[in-house]
Amino acid sequence: MTQGNCPSCGAPIEFTAGTALVVVCGHCQTVVAKKGVNLEAHGKIGAIVDTDSPLQLNVEGRIGRDGYRLVGHLQKDHGAGPWDEWYVEFDDGRTGWLSESEGAFHLMLDADTEPGLSYDDFAPGHRFSLRGHRLAVEERGHARVVAAEGQLPNDVDPSADSYYVDATGPRGVFISLDFGTGTSDPEVYVGKKLKLEELGIPLDQLRPKVKKVALQQARCPHCNGNLELRAPDRTKRVACPYCGSLLDASQGKLAFLQLLEKPDHAPLIPLGAKGKLKGAEWVCIGFLVRSCTVEGVRYPWEEYLLFNRARGFTWLMNSNGHWVFLAPLDAGDVAVSQGTAAHLEGQRYRAFQQVTAVTETVLGEFYWEVQAGEYAQAEEYVAPPYSVNVDRTENEVTYTLGEYLAPEVVREAFQLKEPLPTPHGIAPSQPNPHRSADLWKWTGIWGVALLAVFLVVSARAAKETVLVQEVLLPQDAQSGTPTAMHFSEPFDIHKKGNVRAEVLSPVSNTWLGVQGDLVNDATGEVTSFYEEVSYYSGSDSDGAWSEGEQTEEEYLSTVEPGRYVLRSTAFFEGTPTGKSYRMTLMSDTPRGSWFCCSLVLLLLAPALSFFRSSSFESTRWAESNLGSSSDD
Repeated sequence: MTQGNCPSCGAPIEFTAGTALVVVCGHCQTVVAKKGVNLEAHGKIGAIVDTDSPLQLNVEGRIGRDGYRLVGHLQKDHGAGPWDEWYVEFDDGRTGWLSESEGAFHLMLDADTEPGLSYDDFAPGHRFSLRGHRLAVEERGHARVVAAEGQLPNDVDPSADSYYVDATGPRGVFISLDFGTGTSDPEVYVGKKLKLEELGIPLDQLRPKVKKVALQQARCPHCNGNLELRAPDRTKRVACPYCGSLLDASQGKLAFLQLLEKPDHAPLIPLGAKGKLKGAEWVCIGFLVRSCTVEGVRYPWEEYLLFNRARGFTWLMNSNGHWVFLAPLDAGDVAVSQGTAAHLEGQRYRAFQQVTAVTETVLGEFYWEVQAGEYAQAEEYVAPPYSVNVDRTENEVTYTLGEYLAPEVVREAFQLKEPLPTPHGIAPSQPNPHRSADLWKWTGIWGVALLAVFLVVSARAAKETVLVQEVLLPQDAQSGTPTAMHFSEPFDIHKKGNVRAEVLSPVSNTWLGVQGDLVNDATGEVTSFYEEVSYYSGSDSDGAWSEGEQTEEEYLSTVEPGRYVLRSTAFFEGTPTGKSYRMTLMSDTPRGSWFCCSLVLLLLAPALSFFRSSSFESTRWAESNLGSSSDD
């Protein structure tokens, strides 16, 4: 431990952190550096401003088995309000930084420098591998240290811009590249995103969360309208609902920035309305109207900013009456092939559209420095009812996971009195109401069951040939008269069931019909049928041709067991010379046609659903400027 007095004001100071090289005097804000046994003053730094952080100097925490202490505190600013970074010293001598921004915490350990990297190579969305991690750039920018306290590992220069790149990887991995002034090899800090409760800091060491009372009941500096802010500790921009002024709230008070156009209609979800979605209660705090222009046509949509103190911010988007719930994603959790597809947790999302989005209307409060007229490149990848949405600016890219919601769900969640507009058209992530995948699955199941029944019935059938008779027509036979009639010998049918009657006649360029009467010998009951065969052939300029068949069959309905005689009467044209036929009767023969008819009927519903589904998808993808119609 090094102790001494501030070279500037004489106040006592001490170095308790073994890795610290400078300490900020708590009395005069002088940066004091160790030079051997001496202490040197290296200028002054701004005092820490209240950012409503729950952390404070010298608190101790534990992550797993690793204990640590917060020994230093920096505040950096890129022009839109400061954020906090805490210098961490672990019990085992390792050091790192705990970055805090918009309620998120990133604990990062120093991983030395990485030669050969250039700041200009890391555009938002750029994907690369470093230190064994697959990463995607979420943000790049530059900032200055505007305030400090406690002990720090090196000197601070409040006049120097420090360039940084923040990237994320799967499962919460976070890497920050500190390029300094932008010309040196970056220092690499590797860590992960953590929740406050995961920092392992006892509750009694955390600062009480004090809301910014000045902002809670603030008044618009332009029109003096009363503004009740619902997230005063997170809000950076406020759009006055009375006069349309855009106000800056990053410094703890409201400052006029510009006058905006008022929205042409009130938000469908009023500001301040509370609703329960996804297991949490949200309050609507902001409203945007954004639009894109495609082939000269303007397409607007609305975005509602929702806030929950424990879960942070999320969005509801309304486009043409279709609603989508948008939850933030880390860039590193999504693999994107721009303009082709995105992959998230094993699910493929097809590219749907890519447009330039402009912010037209701003109302309420926002956690970033929003302004009317700002542009972003917006991409949407869909796997209904979900979507991956990408917003890119020059220095930042944000990813959200969307889930389609029916208007009734939104209305019920926020207890809206008026019905929401009826959706029109088809939304990119709207579920296909005619999807036939499940229907095809059940059709397959019932088809297999139907086939199994047919095979069982077929296996158990008698298939007994009870009569085969050859009939040669007499020379004096007259068509359809008793002279063309023939009686079979009696035969027995042993099992109740259908009977298949088959007629075979060697006709050529003529026809022959047979009227069959199956007569029950005991009851006299008659079962009649008629079969006709015809066969014609020849040749013409196109070559040989033929039509018809010399064999026909007919199935008789259920026939009772018993002794029968078949009476058959022939019908023909011309003379009977050489005319003959063979009649075959087979008892209890399963008929395949009923199986085919049942299968066709079974296929009607999924086939209809398939065509309706395909039509739905064709209509959806007709609106895409990146993809094409997908298979159902």
